[in-house]
Amino acid sequence: MTRILATSISLFALAIAGTAHAQQPLPEEEGGIVVTGQRAQLQRSIDQKRAALGIVDVTASDDMGQLPDKNVAEAVERLPGVGVQYDQGEGRYVAVRGVPSSLNGYTINGFEIGNPDGLDRRLPLDILSGQLLKQVEVAKVKTADLTGQGIGANINLVTQTAFDFDDRFIFQANGQVGYQELRKGDQPIKGDVTIGTRFGADEQFGILLGASYSDRTYTSYGIYPDDWTPDADAARGAVPVNIKYNDYRLKRERIGAAGSFDWRGESVQLYIRGIYSKFSEDEYRQRFRLDFSDIDWDANGLTGIASTSEQRSDLRLEYKEKSVLSFMAGGTAALADNWSLDFGAARTRNEVIEPNQLWQFRGNPGAVAVDFSDKLFSAVPVDGYLDPSDLGFRQYSAQDEYGLEKTWQGRLDLTGRLPTIGQNSFVKFGANGRWTDKRFDSSNDVYGRGSSANRFTLDGLSGDTVIVKLGDGRNYFLGPVIDADLVDAYTQGKLGGAQFVLNEATSLANETLSDFDLSENVYAGYAMANLDFGALSVTGGLRVERTELDIDGYLLEGDVVRPTSGRTRYTNWLPSLVVRVTPSHDTVFRLAYSRSIGRPSYADLSPGGTVTVEGADEISVSSGNPALKPYVADNLDMSAEWYFAPGGLISVGAFAKFIRNPIFTQSYTINDGSFGGVAYDRINFSQTRNADKGDIIGLEAAWQQQFTFLPGLLSGLGMNLNLTLIDSSLRMPDRGTVAFPEQSKLLWGAQLFYQKGVVEASVAYHHTGRALLSAGDIRLNDQYNDDLRRLDAKIGVDVTKNVRLFAEGQNLTDEPTRQYQGGVRDWVIQNERYGRTFYVGASVKW
Repeated sequence: MTRILATSISLFALAIAGTAHAQQPLPEEEGGIVVTGQRAQLQRSIDQKRAALGIVDVTASDDMGQLPDKNVAEAVERLPGVGVQYDQGEGRYVAVRGVPSSLNGYTINGFEIGNPDGLDRRLPLDILSGQLLKQVEVAKVKTADLTGQGIGANINLVTQTAFDFDDRFIFQANGQVGYQELRKGDQPIKGDVTIGTRFGADEQFGILLGASYSDRTYTSYGIYPDDWTPDADAARGAVPVNIKYNDYRLKRERIGAAGSFDWRGESVQLYIRGIYSKFSEDEYRQRFRLDFSDIDWDANGLTGIASTSEQRSDLRLEYKEKSVLSFMAGGTAALADNWSLDFGAARTRNEVIEPNQLWQFRGNPGAVAVDFSDKLFSAVPVDGYLDPSDLGFRQYSAQDEYGLEKTWQGRLDLTGRLPTIGQNSFVKFGANGRWTDKRFDSSNDVYGRGSSANRFTLDGLSGDTVIVKLGDGRNYFLGPVIDADLVDAYTQGKLGGAQFVLNEATSLANETLSDFDLSENVYAGYAMANLDFGALSVTGGLRVERTELDIDGYLLEGDVVRPTSGRTRYTNWLPSLVVRVTPSHDTVFRLAYSRSIGRPSYADLSPGGTVTVEGADEISVSSGNPALKPYVADNLDMSAEWYFAPGGLISVGAFAKFIRNPIFTQSYTINDGSFGGVAYDRINFSQTRNADKGDIIGLEAAWQQQFTFLPGLLSGLGMNLNLTLIDSSLRMPDRGTVAFPEQSKLLWGAQLFYQKGVVEASVAYHHTGRALLSAGDIRLNDQYNDDLRRLDAKIGVDVTKNVRLFAEGQNLTDEPTRQYQGGVRDWVIQNERYGRTFYVGASVKW
């Protein structure tokens, strides 16, 4: 595998090197004119990568203060080695170099941001409005002054200040309105405004305020089969146990605000900064489900009749609100004899609120005809779909989840310049602390049907039939549906009565087992030095982090709730060494070793657990493990970079990560057992544990060039390409070797951009290869994300010096997200379609 990767990267570099020699300096630079727009953005990113001590990639805002995509996750997707998981058509979680997103470090202006999601450490980057940021820095090789969390990378979000702009007075605004292919009646809107100024006799004061807003109400359609099992007579070799069609209708709203106040004196600089972002999602999900088994196949194994089945209609109404609020203050003071002091403190508050309701009606339609001729198969009752009066009420649940995280942080860094050794030589010492309190509270009351005399059906509570359009040339029937207003009104006042009988055991388990309250304190100190010998520089350092975690939760024994707690302490020594060689002005070589950690997710640490009702006779029970050790990775990196012209870069890199203590979930099943005093036909148990080790290896390549040497209008063209190839192994007890979750073997992106005169445009394509989503107890139960391909385009025209009109299209190929089971791509377990979205808008700047 390594040889194949190396050959592929070599061919990539050779194919593009032939064009590099023709590059000439940018015409604007020859005349002393400031370069703007996409060219300036790319040039700034290259300059920061070139100057970094470690290996860093940067996506910078352009001169209008805009990141190019819907949110921060999609903005960093264009960087080498970055893969993004999409949720409902928007990028959310970022995996770097094949490392799961929960093992990244996430910071704002160098302070850890934490996570509003209640159970995880993987920050959903769609919560943040990119318009409020100056840039996003992805540090793949870290020095000792960066936080130890981040086996994949440390992702640092940098907010804007008044000193980031050329003009003394800053005003810029942007507004957009959109059109959606699958929901033509609701136009998405988004906009932002930034205003600020520098003032004082020497412009030593700066203030900047920004706000952003987006509102998108849209529809997506999906198909979700479950549990493919082997079937020798089936053409695909297996069949699922059901088919589910979904009609999603979502309203997503983002509200953001940021501000900064800076003072820059002769020897002292001070700042106060803050950022707030709230992401809310109001979801309506109508689901139609057919269960089937014992298929009598035709001779080809593609079509057949299932002898038994069950028809279900479900309705879920869910509201989720996540917010991040962070304030920070600090500064820099120049001391005597080439010494300087950096200091700062931060307060962060993260919150998640998630109530939802679920109704379920069931009936038996008899035999079902199945057709597996296409990847997205179909199943239809032979005698037709049931009427609302044939679907009896089966279950109602009301869930309410709340999570709150509060963090204090402080840091102190002392830097001493060593000009006698070299121009950029220095020593640096520092200490920082983080004090986090986090709690998560969940309840989910479950109500079942009453006695036969007190049962009711969907009759009188149903709505119009929905046609599910999955983009494969066929339409799928979803019905009868549940009318949200009618069923909600009918339910009011009846909970706990004869028609809605409380399942006390399950409700009690849901009320207690997933709750936790923890404190996590991290104390860190470091020492590092950069010795600059001209063409050779060496950066070495040692960081030590002490983690102290106390967590309280609950266990359930019968109908008795028992408090339980866990306590863990560990110390990690994290050395790093980076050798940087610059044999010429245009070339940089880096060789690095570093150690980093990835702390377990909060749900994995909880001493209690969760209970999920899979059906009337089946539940899943999972519990955490407060004794889990953190992931520890020893990382090796090599890179070669050629900065052959302004705005031009060819880079090739290799990396390897040797990871100890990876966390996996041990699962087993008990048939005909009991839990919480209630008997079930099937109980699925799982608990998190540390495995032995794993490793990730890969190669990266990138080429960026602005074709200013071409004649006339063609000189405005430019190209950006990147390619990453990755291989990994994770050794699990009783299972053998699997790939790391979220690790795509192939990532590549291409962007063709144009900037000339009043026109600026780009077309961007990104391919995220298939990746293991979660490993089961056997290969058959593994779940995968399939390949994801995104094509987006935008064009802007400057009407005046200060006004620009623009248009953009997203997901132009109408690409769905797809998941499959057992490593077989036509064992589809999810296919969601979102359609194309188009925007037009205007930007104003003074």
